[in-house]
Amino acid sequence: MLHLPRTRNDKLLFIVFWLGGLFTLYYECCLVLASYHDSWNGYMTFHVTFSAVLALYIYLYMFMLISSDISTNSIIIKNGDLSEGWKYCQRCQRNAPPRSHHCKCCDLCILKRDHHCWFAGYCVGYSNHRYFICMAFYMSLAGIYANIYNWEFFLKVKGGLAWSTVPGLLAPHLGLIFGVYSWYEFFITLTTSVGALFTFLFVWLLALQIIQFSTGQVKYERKNNIFDYAAGYKNTFKEIFGSAGLWVFLIPFVPTELPGDGTRFAKVDRKLN
Repeated sequence: MLHLPRTRNDKLLFIVFWLGGLFTLYYECCLVLASYHDSWNGYMTFHVTFSAVLALYIYLYMFMLISSDISTNSIIIKNGDLSEGWKYCQRCQRNAPPRSHHCKCCDLCILKRDHHCWFAGYCVGYSNHRYFICMAFYMSLAGIYANIYNWEFFLKVKGGLAWSTVPGLLAPHLGLIFGVYSWYEFFITLTTSVGALFTFLFVWLLALQIIQFSTGQVKYERKNNIFDYAAGYKNTFKEIFGSAGLWVFLIPFVPTELPGDGTRFAKVDRKLN
């Protein structure tokens, strides 16, 4: 079952993600790469194919992310039969397990909630965390890959590196207002600038996930210096990627069995003996 965005902002960013990705693929393959060659050749075939594969991976991981059930609604428990760390959610009117939190955008309690993904319009939690990490990895790879070619293409359009290059990237509209840029130069500069900004965002998201992975935390625990569930790399890896392991990075829909149901987590005793 697909879990589509509920709020106006989420819907807008969801559309930006899907249409923006298609525009980027067209821009990179039909405009940027084409500028490097006079005719179609094996080099272009490789890069167009590689770009299309990266885009396909990103969209597949997004599809898997929003197809996962990460809410506490499927959990059936008896009142009074709760382990330590359970709490009662006033919004959901039900008990919620440790590490779960209520998301006001999804209007659900999310199992082992990490954060609400704006572009998906859906939360990242226990059963779809692996898909977000994989998606962030491929978005970072695609962004870096594209920006290498974008920079050379941008300099070619601008006629080389000049004192106004960096300021122009930071505020391309000023170049248009003061007559420094033509409309075509403005379009290329703006696209290059936005592409670099999004690449920085993707790499930052991936870096945060790596940091949290190394400490066995989710976003809430990292922000509040909670290390109760830092059980080591191996346990964290298995908890996120399950029995399929690294195959999840190559096959988005590969079946994998997670070690639990998202309600019980072993606490780490940090008391010194």
